[in-house]
Amino acid sequence: MKIIYTILLLVFVSIQTYAQADGNASNTLFVGHPERVTALDSLFTNAQSLGLNKLDYQEAYAKAIQSGTHADSLLLKVAIRFFTHVANGNTTPKLQYEGAHFNKNEYDIPELVKTYARGNNLGGLARYFTLNAKEVGIILDTLQYYMDANHFDKDKVQLLEKAANEFRWISSIRSNNKIILVNIPAAHLNAYDSNKLKINMRVIVGKSWTKTNTLSSLVTRIVLNPYWHVPGSIIRKEMIPKFKNDKAYFSKHGYTVLDAAGKSVDLSTADASAYSESNFPFSIRQHTGAYNSLGLLKIEFNSPSAIYLHDSPEKKLFKNESRFYSHGCVRLEKPIELGKWILQENRKEIDSFDFVNPGKYSKPQYINVTSPTQVVIWYSLVDFDSNGKLKFYKNIYNKK
Repeated sequence: MKIIYTILLLVFVSIQTYAQADGNASNTLFVGHPERVTALDSLFTNAQSLGLNKLDYQEAYAKAIQSGTHADSLLLKVAIRFFTHVANGNTTPKLQYEGAHFNKNEYDIPELVKTYARGNNLGGLARYFTLNAKEVGIILDTLQYYMDANHFDKDKVQLLEKAANEFRWISSIRSNNKIILVNIPAAHLNAYDSNKLKINMRVIVGKSWTKTNTLSSLVTRIVLNPYWHVPGSIIRKEMIPKFKNDKAYFSKHGYTVLDAAGKSVDLSTADASAYSESNFPFSIRQHTGAYNSLGLLKIEFNSPSAIYLHDSPEKKLFKNESRFYSHGCVRLEKPIELGKWILQENRKEIDSFDFVNPGKYSKPQYINVTSPTQVVIWYSLVDFDSNGKLKFYKNIYNKK
């Protein structure tokens, strides 16, 4: 295959040389400019060094150089596709729910391709995009290391190729948005405003059997001093067995039992044997306060799996390197800092809330978010630690 492409290129370059000699190259971008076609061919041939697949471009490239009068426009088309991938990635992270709409970067890629081609510097355009995405540059340097015969590691090469393109997408959506980015395997959160890192922290995410789902969504409101409405799966699997052993379980642990009408029910004198996982017509709500499972702050957004970001009374768990303890929600190491950053100019209530003495409040306080902020929860085995060093993380959910 490589020999075929080489022959095609040599034939096409010869045709271009005659075109250039006849003075027909002044109105074309590639035809009559063999050095530009050679540069484009080199970029496609070495696409893997940029985390891309050369097969995505070489077939269209081969057709272009055989197409005669349409060669120039077809070469421009495949060049634009290639550089779009260099700028924004050839794939996006697979998310289980996509509820956010992002304003991506404002690259005019067709014009950039034309400008750099006329300057005989298409390689420089690839470097320009890479320099504008710092993490991508580090990933590509690491990719080169593991592609080298002395250090070759097929699994790491595949992970790094995937990461290069996903971080291109991440960089693109960060450029014009406020983004909260949570990576599950790293159990870490970064908050960005126009690609500038504003907050970073450790988080606690779901156990391998109660996974945190991936998503993109728009933050809607912040709740101070929240209730915890216990999910049905936790009631059935964890609480009912404890209730059967101790009928005072709910009251002892600060839970209110509610009937279908939302009225409080006292089960401490009930016949516990009358209830089971399939027969428990009540909902459970935990009282507000510092010992509430959600802590003192909850960040809400649309999510089919009903997950959210929240505070936690179990602060000591954030010191652990492995932080996979939750039932699916994301617990925050610095919830108040993140809440204030999200609220921006609408933070009067959070600024005046007494987090030291929350017992003075009996009910939740709800604050609408007026500064658009997206949250992305994704799953990448390649990420960066708090010092900016690239790390490979354990595949805790065994995802392929």
